[in-house]
Amino acid sequence: MSFGRYRGRHLRARSKKRGPVVVGTAAAVLVGTGGTSASAGSYRVRAGDTLSSIASRYKTTVTRLVRMNNISDPNLIVVGRRLRVPGGGPGTRTHSVRAGETLSSIAGRYKTSVGRIARMNRISNVNFISIGQKLKVPGGSVANRGATGSPSGSVSNSLTHHARSHGLDVSLVKALARLESGWNQKAVSSAGARGVMQVMPGTARYINRVLGGGGHRPLRLRDMDDNVHLGVMYLRHMLAIMPTQNKALAAYYSGPGNVKRRLDRRQRWYARTVQGLRSRFR
Repeated sequence: MSFGRYRGRHLRARSKKRGPVVVGTAAAVLVGTGGTSASAGSYRVRAGDTLSSIASRYKTTVTRLVRMNNISDPNLIVVGRRLRVPGGGPGTRTHSVRAGETLSSIAGRYKTSVGRIARMNRISNVNFISIGQKLKVPGGSVANRGATGSPSGSVSNSLTHHARSHGLDVSLVKALARLESGWNQKAVSSAGARGVMQVMPGTARYINRVLGGGGHRPLRLRDMDDNVHLGVMYLRHMLAIMPTQNKALAAYYSGPGNVKRRLDRRQRWYARTVQGLRSRFR
């Protein structure tokens, strides 16, 4: 189950366009989370991709991709185009679930998010995995043993503090952050969302200018505590303007303009997964 993300969360719903979609510039860089790996030797361009993000994914350079695919303008690539890439790709590895492990602990071990592992393995209930179950996990580096299990106390403390200061349920905030980034401040999505709460730069500007931000100073995306504060403020705003909690979660995920009378499949999955994770933080 591979889901795209609409990240202009405070903006209107996007209008539908026909014809090929041109995405990205070669300057953007992908780090951390994002969909499943492509087959070795080729890659189909998705919305939000850039040549830089694809080069980073396959541990190569934009110049090499340009040469391999006879690309005349590296700033313009079209959604759906299949590109030749260096063989092997980023790959995945297999993890066998052991006694006492949870999706959260496994996500921490492989420096990824619960949401990404759930999508890669088509897991509908993130609270249920069985001993011996084989899971696909990202093929990147594995965190050291000290990083396995619960995320850092400072992130947990920040989530707790800002949730309480804004009158939100701590378990809701922690569950959302776990699904968004695995509590990883270094996570950057292919669309440019950053940090623990995966906040877009445009959304951060909106929070600072319209919702009051940090009051005496703008909140900064790259600062962990500020990132948490931004996300909590935005979640509180969604809870205030949307009729139900699940619709507020869907709005955080895909933008309030994209939430209709009935949630779509991706929005239902997101809200259900956040709600399922809450029991771990109560």
